[in-house]
Amino acid sequence: MLFNLIAFNASWLGLVLVGNAAIPIVSLWLLFHIYSSKQRIAELKLIFSVTIVGVCLDTILVAFGVFTFSDHFILPLWLIMLWAAFSGTVAHSLNFLTANKRLQFVIGFIFPPFSYLAGASLSRVELGYQTLTTYLILAPLWGCLFVFIYLLKNAFYLGEATE
Repeated sequence: MLFNLIAFNASWLGLVLVGNAAIPIVSLWLLFHIYSSKQRIAELKLIFSVTIVGVCLDTILVAFGVFTFSDHFILPLWLIMLWAAFSGTVAHSLNFLTANKRLQFVIGFIFPPFSYLAGASLSRVELGYQTLTTYLILAPLWGCLFVFIYLLKNAFYLGEATE
């Protein structure tokens, strides 16, 4: 779990700071992560599903001007890879959230929006609204998203355990 947490945070930092140049390293981590997963099919389903949901959410947020990318019309590839990297933490370093929907919502409400704000201060992401407004838009979305992500996680991992 500790390696998973460190690898994700290093991935986040690399992708936010250097963008697409970090993708090969993050890809290697994700391949290693999937290879070492005890339930590879469930993990692949989770990574794919959460990445798709996240990309759709971020695309909507861009469409509504919550944030913009100075060098991309839509989402940059590094942000898509960031979603995949985040997805790799759900059943591992963030697995402690699995059984508690309130905690999922609270953690999602508090921490991921700050990650967006920190990312905006370090990269080519620009906030379309004031910081507090952006946080107040992102917090309830992420709170609900965390609950949904853990519903997916439970369905995929339970499904593989019974197959």
